[in-house]
Amino acid sequence: MKSTLYIELYEKLKKQIIEGQFKANDKFYSKRQLGNHLSVSQTTIEHAYHLLQDEGYIYSKPKSGFFVSDIESLPIFQNYNYEILSIDDTLNKKNSFTENEYSFKLAQIDTKYFPIDLFRKYSKDVFDANNLTLLQRGDIQGEVELRQQITQYLFNSRGVTCHPNQVIIGSSTEQLLNLLVTLLNDSSFIIEKPSYPPIKFVLDKQHVSYDQIKVEKNGINVDEVIKSNKNIVYITPSHQFPTGFIMDLKKRTQLINWAQENENRYIIEDDYDSEFRYYGKPIPALQSLDSKEKVIYISTFSKSIFPSCRIAYLVLPSKLLQRFYNQQHKETNTVPVHMQKIVSLFMESGSFNRHLNRMRKVYRNKLSFILKELKPYEDQLTIEGAETGMHFNITVTNGLTLKECLDRAMTEKLELQVYNYEESDNYNKLPKFILGFGGINEDKLKAHTDALIRALII
Repeated sequence: MKSTLYIELYEKLKKQIIEGQFKANDKFYSKRQLGNHLSVSQTTIEHAYHLLQDEGYIYSKPKSGFFVSDIESLPIFQNYNYEILSIDDTLNKKNSFTENEYSFKLAQIDTKYFPIDLFRKYSKDVFDANNLTLLQRGDIQGEVELRQQITQYLFNSRGVTCHPNQVIIGSSTEQLLNLLVTLLNDSSFIIEKPSYPPIKFVLDKQHVSYDQIKVEKNGINVDEVIKSNKNIVYITPSHQFPTGFIMDLKKRTQLINWAQENENRYIIEDDYDSEFRYYGKPIPALQSLDSKEKVIYISTFSKSIFPSCRIAYLVLPSKLLQRFYNQQHKETNTVPVHMQKIVSLFMESGSFNRHLNRMRKVYRNKLSFILKELKPYEDQLTIEGAETGMHFNITVTNGLTLKECLDRAMTEKLELQVYNYEESDNYNKLPKFILGFGGINEDKLKAHTDALIRALII
């Protein structure tokens, strides 16, 4: 079976370090350099680097990048005939990389409209309270004020019914998924194909078995889920990553019925990008359809507030909550107490909802502009996944190869992320890219879109 791309990359980079191609404390390839050179996604690079860091091959310095660790004490096998990763020596030379002028990056937000003055006020309020509990570690599940606000927000916006005691705060989706895999000990998983990278990363790292089931235009193939002997299914139904497809109500109901047939079955609902739906009525969360506590709900504030706030949250069914309480060792909560209290005030005041409503309009206008500019070229481009969220996919159908598209993009100083989440032989015949638009300033949107058109249209 073909290994995961990030693991292949990790193995090759590790071999370069072990073979002595780098000295201790040498500056390592930057993630952007490597991604552009190999035409692989930043997510792939990040996961490979994460493994290298975990095993001590590289380390990071704030604002400086990555450096090679001193591994002289490790046995070095110089005589092995390792396959060398084809990375140009020029990557290690200063000034060898030119910043792209245009980019459709994923996981970026528009910071221009963030109410920073209000957030500063709430920060001041938190610290002016002379509350010495800010200096303590805080509640292991997260501060109760924030859990209460999340509970109210989820009920009003997503129809999710839960008690604050069911909410667990974490610093990332990945961290909470690690916790879930521990709680669901000895379970076997179904994940989407293609899938959201963090779930594969967590399952691979913890050596948990899983099947991948294909995502169709209306969601995961439920018939295959039913045939499977696995008992946990992980889905991103609101805006599937990376396809952008939305699971319809019929499949949601079928999945709920499947989970309710067996006490050991659960659905992990990652409500990815649910805050930003631009067309039609929002589809309720799966959890809102569940009457027997078979759905584990997970989401994050990385796009609705800002990525660096580092707050994600999990809603556990009662049975799994009891397992959490019964754990002998529980990890201390990793989100700073003061940030939790600031976000709690932000939500309690109504500022969070007002900010969300404003950003929906901002992102909808950006998406509408891009789609309008691309519409004259429908005979050369196919667009998918543009109903919700902050990314969509574009397939080039005019005969340009993947290499030609990337070469033309480079000429335009345009950074494109190849849609490389599926094994396919069609990428050279039908190049496909995943485009994020959230972080592009409105006054630069036309220039970005024009560069995209020049790169992909003939």
